[in-house]
Amino acid sequence: SGFRGSTRPPPQNPSAPPGDPPLAPVLQLLRNQLREKDALIRHLENDWERSRAQREREERLLVTAWYNMGLAVRQQEGGMASRGVPSGAQSFLAQQRLATVARRARTPHGRAASS
Repeated sequence: SGFRGSTRPPPQNPSAPPGDPPLAPVLQLLRNQLREKDALIRHLENDWERSRAQREREERLLVTAWYNMGLAVRQQEGGMASRGVPSGAQSFLAQQRLATVARRARTPHGRAASS
């Protein structure tokens, strides 16, 4: 199974190609490499899962902070209105509705006043 004129002794295992090392050490080496790679993959997956959970916690904290800040601003505006400072409506849309109603009340039948 070797080249003509080869000085190599014939292989011990007739099914193995000439020049190959015995299979047992090579298989053990490959199994060890596979176990190391599996361990690395598990470690990376755990890191990714921890990072994802941390990002989700941070996003929830940001949303909560924005909500609380908006609530505090609204409460401040409400406190100013109760002290006699006119703050108008609570939301932008409500303010626009009040402005539209006030404008219509000044002009007869919703028409623009003549100048």
